[in-house]
Amino acid sequence: MSSVTELAKEQKKKLQQFLADIVLLGSLQGFRYFQPWLRGREELLLTIVNEDVTWHSSGAPCTAASSMTSSSSSSTEGGQLFLGELSDEEQALLLSSRISEGYLLPASPSEREIAIPEVNCTLFLLAGYAKYGQPYAWIRSNHERLVNIGCTDSTVKDTPVKLKSISEWKTQGVRIWDMVWELVTLCTTPPPINPFALDMRYIESLPLSERFLVSGALICFLERIVIHGAPEAAYYSRIMEDLERLHLFHSQTLWDIQHLRPQIHEFRNEEQEMQRN
Repeated sequence: MSSVTELAKEQKKKLQQFLADIVLLGSLQGFRYFQPWLRGREELLLTIVNEDVTWHSSGAPCTAASSMTSSSSSSTEGGQLFLGELSDEEQALLLSSRISEGYLLPASPSEREIAIPEVNCTLFLLAGYAKYGQPYAWIRSNHERLVNIGCTDSTVKDTPVKLKSISEWKTQGVRIWDMVWELVTLCTTPPPINPFALDMRYIESLPLSERFLVSGALICFLERIVIHGAPEAAYYSRIMEDLERLHLFHSQTLWDIQHLRPQIHEFRNEEQEMQRN
């Protein structure tokens, strides 16, 4: 078997893994900085919070997006907006440029987008189309926060942003959490140390059975990051801490289901009996 064929098989295998990641992430709820929504086997809509409203500071810096201007250095490659590597100071380096012709269109063009982005959020389309052979991400709302280019709105939304994680696809592969981490760091102010932080208030507000399922699914996803992710990443230790708390919460929820449900059932039976009498 030729090396070209082996490489093609390896790339296809990595893409299949990415699509499996999309399906898993798209079924989850309860993250603090983003909300995924699965749309088909190859597409995922990702709503990312622009500002962490729980963070307060009298000297709050403006977002990197608002402080950057069209005079920023820029480049394009392969018809993609190049967002570049994130510096420690900016965390959200945003480059602008004219878009070259022949940009890569998503299967769901922006002009037919039905999803309505929430206030204080930026909407992205993440996809792993077989025809492109690798993942891409497209901006679907608030693109003016990220790029400032002299072209039509649809052109911007239908041009994939070039993330560092995507540029390393052929050499290192990319998992869905690599893209999510980069996009959250790009959009959210201040950039969170742990982009996968949980919204425990929301999770605790769910009905008992749903709370059990949601916490179990989140554990499955976070454990994948721990097993396959990079231990040197800044968020890695935070995820380990969240996992420990989530396991305890999940176990407590199971205990509540086993012990409280019989009591609730007995109470309802007594209530129905009283109504009949």
